[in-house]
Amino acid sequence: MMLGELIKNVSVTEVVGGVEREITEIVYDSRKVNEGSLFVALKGAQSDGHRFIVDAVGSGASAVAVEDNSIVNDDYFLSHHTTKLLVPSTRRALALIAANFFRHPAERLKVVGVTGTNGKTTSTYLLKAILQSADEKVLLIGTIDYIFGDRLIETARNTTPESFDVQRMMASTVEHGGTCAVMEVSSHSLMMDRVYGIPFKVALFTNLTQDHLDFHKTMEEYFKAKKILFDTLQPDSIAVVNIDDSYGVRIAADTKARKVSYGFDVKADFRIVESDYSAAGTAITIQYNGRNFSIDSKLVGKFNAYNLTGAFSAAVSMGYSPSLAARALAGVQSVKGRFERIDSGKGFVVVVDYAHSPDSLQKTLQAAREILMSGSKGGRLITVFGCGGNRDRTKRPKMGKISEDLSDLTIVTSDNPRFEDPDSIADEVLAGTTKGSDKVLKIVDRHDAILESLKRARPHDIVVLAGKGHEDYQVVRDVKLHFDDREEVEKALGLRS
Repeated sequence: MMLGELIKNVSVTEVVGGVEREITEIVYDSRKVNEGSLFVALKGAQSDGHRFIVDAVGSGASAVAVEDNSIVNDDYFLSHHTTKLLVPSTRRALALIAANFFRHPAERLKVVGVTGTNGKTTSTYLLKAILQSADEKVLLIGTIDYIFGDRLIETARNTTPESFDVQRMMASTVEHGGTCAVMEVSSHSLMMDRVYGIPFKVALFTNLTQDHLDFHKTMEEYFKAKKILFDTLQPDSIAVVNIDDSYGVRIAADTKARKVSYGFDVKADFRIVESDYSAAGTAITIQYNGRNFSIDSKLVGKFNAYNLTGAFSAAVSMGYSPSLAARALAGVQSVKGRFERIDSGKGFVVVVDYAHSPDSLQKTLQAAREILMSGSKGGRLITVFGCGGNRDRTKRPKMGKISEDLSDLTIVTSDNPRFEDPDSIADEVLAGTTKGSDKVLKIVDRHDAILESLKRARPHDIVVLAGKGHEDYQVVRDVKLHFDDREEVEKALGLRS
């Protein structure tokens, strides 16, 4: 495609060199530049693509998009016959250039974005199930995997990939007859313009609780990041919000889109009027337009009542049959790493869950506690969890207290320590617990912590392994080491060789 076509509708402050030149590919990693590439220099949290402009030009880039005009002078670009594009934001430029390059695939799909602190992954899988039951061909982009239909495209690197990769996957989806895209939209991606310019048909808000404050600094800034998705919706779009959450009410107040609400609140358009939770799953009745719709789900806990209702609300608001949506939701057995149960074969159950924030840990443990109470057999709750390094430190003691309050035994261990000392992280978690409590242990090695939890488990107990969920690695410094909670459990119990 000609460079002039690629930058159509892109704000370009200055052009040095010609735009009548063929561009064969768009690249934001200088190591992947070839002759004919357009290299877009992105500023990220860890590195700045502007540092690699000379490398990109040396590898044959035909054009370079920059937002910092001070790194390389114009004479350098001219002497290498490389066009320089100066733009206000290379991230927004990449999003629009990628859309032009792939001929705007999002405009040919029904695109649904799901945002919030907890429930995004489960909600996208539930929506995918509903849409596929209506014979739609669905692309799913999220924390676990990127999937088209039943085919794995690739394992997720980010909850929401860079804008170019989003457009690439959407273009492939259209090429293969796809009709819908359902994606998790993280607060990071909204701040970094990874979904900039995408015409969302529906945006779903789940909830907002403390998380990512290492990045956003305050809850208000975190909220503003989430709100970007709804502030950019058009009047013909649909904003589906949980109005039991005060942030959901605020989001709904400002959006131009058609507003749809869900929750237990009597004012909700889709109101949960009955709910029942057990070890077998969740049964809810949703009242909508004067009619009641029942959903019997294998998913466990009150938090999944919200996830089920949010997905149901979004699908019905898009025009799909309520009865079809209810049947599809009932057919979802589980979501990887989200209250994923493993039968020990010894009378107790192990739950692997991604809970890594105070609110998500509390909800996961409350769901486990409700199961134990419904069983009335004296089972105990044993919790194993840790907190990630180089992330929000303020949540560590809060999570320690939550686990001590809700569990019969808490084993504080390591998660992804990154560049922090895992022993020190565990001590910060323990600061929120009762000093000297026999309900709390510290076993920093996660393998040993899991073994100890299984050794102590008795019939009717529930062992919750929180924080890792679907992840099959631990990050130590900047190295990913293979580690999978499920594998550890299955090996220890003799369920896996």
